[in-house]
Amino acid sequence: MKVLVLLLAFLVIAGSGYAYLQSQQLNQAPLSTVLSSDKQDIVKTSQKFMEDLKYKDFKAAAKYSLPDQQATLDMPALIERLFQVKPEFLDIQKYTVTATDQSGDRARVHLNAHIKLLNSDENRVPEIILYYKKKNQQWYMDFASSIE
Repeated sequence: MKVLVLLLAFLVIAGSGYAYLQSQQLNQAPLSTVLSSDKQDIVKTSQKFMEDLKYKDFKAAAKYSLPDQQATLDMPALIERLFQVKPEFLDIQKYTVTATDQSGDRARVHLNAHIKLLNSDENRVPEIILYYKKKNQQWYMDFASSIE
């Protein structure tokens, strides 16, 4: 009887944990992300960045960069270098976070982006690595490292 109660309690805890992760939009991220608030921050930022790119909101995408880089960014040119496609031909279908790595005030996020080229109906799945730096207790994307 005790074994059955313990098994039931374990299943309830596991189910609750799974439901929590699904509600936090970290369901695409690696499990190690759950254990670190810094990793959660960079994963959420990466997902928001990719969502802005998906809807071609380049001003919003630029706000994730380091403050000293924001004024000089040419987002369409940077996006073209990142995906090897002109932004007007890029259709981001979906993206998934495959890995995160964080050490001190530096971090990186690996993503797979499923993209469709609108001028040729070709589908690609490029791997993207986004680099981050922490300044003033906030994570910023370092476009100089991520895209160039």
